[in-house]
Amino acid sequence: MKKVTIATLMLALSFGAYAQNEFDVLRYSNLDFYGDARFNAMGGSFGALGANMAAISINPGAIGVYKSSDFSFTPAFHYNYSESTHDGKLATDGKLNFHFGNVGLVGNFKVGGDWESFSFGIGYNRTSNYNTSISITGVTDSSALNTYVRELNANGGTFESDIIDFYPFTANLPYQTYLVNPTLLDSTQYDHVFANSKNITQLTTYETRGGSGEMYFAFGGNYNDKLFLGMSIGIPTVRYVYNRYYSETADESDTLTTFKSYSMNDYVKTTGAGVNLKLGMIYRINDWFRIGTAFHTPTVYSLSDQYETTMKSERKDGVTYESTTPYGSFNYYVTTPYRFVSSAAVIVGNKGVINADYEIVDYSTARIKEDTYYGGAGADFSQENINISNNFNLTQNIRVGTEWRLDPFRLRAGYRLQGNPISSKFSSDYSASIYSLGWGIKDDDYYFDMAYNMKTQNGEAIVVEDQQDYAQTSMVDHYITFTLGFRF
Repeated sequence: MKKVTIATLMLALSFGAYAQNEFDVLRYSNLDFYGDARFNAMGGSFGALGANMAAISINPGAIGVYKSSDFSFTPAFHYNYSESTHDGKLATDGKLNFHFGNVGLVGNFKVGGDWESFSFGIGYNRTSNYNTSISITGVTDSSALNTYVRELNANGGTFESDIIDFYPFTANLPYQTYLVNPTLLDSTQYDHVFANSKNITQLTTYETRGGSGEMYFAFGGNYNDKLFLGMSIGIPTVRYVYNRYYSETADESDTLTTFKSYSMNDYVKTTGAGVNLKLGMIYRINDWFRIGTAFHTPTVYSLSDQYETTMKSERKDGVTYESTTPYGSFNYYVTTPYRFVSSAAVIVGNKGVINADYEIVDYSTARIKEDTYYGGAGADFSQENINISNNFNLTQNIRVGTEWRLDPFRLRAGYRLQGNPISSKFSSDYSASIYSLGWGIKDDDYYFDMAYNMKTQNGEAIVVEDQQDYAQTSMVDHYITFTLGFRF
């Protein structure tokens, strides 16, 4: 079966390429939904409970459940730990990040009649974390420079004067740094400095930074303390920074090359914002059982990529060379899938609650296209959109959470299963499990909560894609949040 690697899925870039593709769409469509600590501790399972800042991003009907005004903010610490195995060698890495997972304000206003109250809210909830760091070591007898040699030698070869114009983002880099050179017998054919080398040491690191979050404006009402309705307009934002470092170092005993090593660093930064609409309701069937449902329209993102690559080489005599591609940019739109959420909650008197969310996301409906507002490059994403339709799935996500009261304390636990959006005809599994625990203190006027989430995911990472060279990876995300809130 064809491989779809975790590195491709997460980082959405292959070796030496910048083209936007279906995996960019997947990155911005696949949301974890974080927020305040209470929400996180219960596995994000709040769809039939409500009266929670982060729950508004899942089911806007949550705002209708509020019976007082509320303000909260949530500092968050995210640590990504990774292990990779390549050529029998184990490498570990990690990355720590601080951000705010939630900040929000809800105003509750009492009214007469069957409509008991209305609430307005404005806030921000974190929806994804892109902070990762992966290191891979290995040894090879086949240099990645072969990729550029094949590129230059295809279709009868390439004149030296054409390289900078034809391949400014790829083969021109090793050509300018004297790693790829014309052969003595034919100046339109090329070879590279590690062509005869063995036992070349490889080092690959992937580092990504940033995240996505959603600012929302919500409105809802409480009808007869039975039906809670809400709607929200969301303005999600994206900031994604990608660095890929790859190096090869000749063996100390290698006398067949005059070069000691070379390295290449790919840099891409994606920023942008979008808009969506969400509708939701919660219905209290009786004092111990509630149901909820919500619909999320697709989010339409306007995104911009800026990118460049730098290559450096070093000879054994200490002479170094360096070349950088032109600084590129590209603007495009991504339309994410719609979402349906169904929820049910059991309230055990004043002792505790149990909630379960069932979410359907059809990733095959997502789309990508070029933004031509200021002119465009004529990019055609028809094949990428066909790939989305054929290779992505309708996915089922499950969130389960519980909270128990030991006044003034609260104890919480939860679990999330993020389904695999990739078709079963591929070998990779992009599903993920998120486990959570937490506790809190609640008073009439304030509350303080803490949560711990652990996300586990296994897969593969690219070393040299052109050679089908991959490393086995496992990643664990540790996420700690603290929330301080006031009710008035």
